[in-house]
Amino acid sequence: MSVYTLLYVEDDLAVRKQITEFLKRYYKEVYEASSAEEGLELYKRQKPHILLLDIHLGGMSGIELATLVRQKDKKTRILISTAYTNQEFMLEAIELDITRYLIKPMTSEELVKALEKCWQELDANTLVKLADGCFYNREKALLTHHQSPITLRHKEVEILEYFLAHEGKLVRYEMLEESIWEKDVMTRDAIRSQIRNIRKKLQLNLFKNVSGLGYKFTRQNI
Repeated sequence: MSVYTLLYVEDDLAVRKQITEFLKRYYKEVYEASSAEEGLELYKRQKPHILLLDIHLGGMSGIELATLVRQKDKKTRILISTAYTNQEFMLEAIELDITRYLIKPMTSEELVKALEKCWQELDANTLVKLADGCFYNREKALLTHHQSPITLRHKEVEILEYFLAHEGKLVRYEMLEESIWEKDVMTRDAIRSQIRNIRKKLQLNLFKNVSGLGYKFTRQNI
């Protein structure tokens, strides 16, 4: 059984129940939702590793949900299912880094192959080298520096993940405030304090200050 968790969003009750029972053979946790809106709330609470989304849902579509997820989350793997082959949707799926596009009715073999592809992609992204002797385990949200474990606080994990997703690019203070703190207002001094704490734990300076604007994050010797 996979260590990963999955969220399945499908508005057809009979199909959802059937597929969910099948998925439970492979996952320790399977969350299900009947709408994209419900799925978004479950995603925020449970942070599943994989999303299986039907495109055509009442209200928000599966593609719209995937777009919202991708605004802040580049690592969660996404599978899209639909009864129709729509070229426009398929192009959107490519831009959203969708692992696979499944045509309904999908066979159990097709679904398992898609799940295995997700596992491979997740496994490849679990351990991230930050510098020589310094690694970040995304699954455990844990740093190791020359094999010594370093625990990160929740906000520090979110900040590090955000910078990894935007490596080499300027991350402005406003971007961090909007993405990490959302509705809460944070001062630049408070953001700088969080970055200093991560630097101390890393024992490396991977964050380059861009005066008055924000930071650029670059891994070393990669």
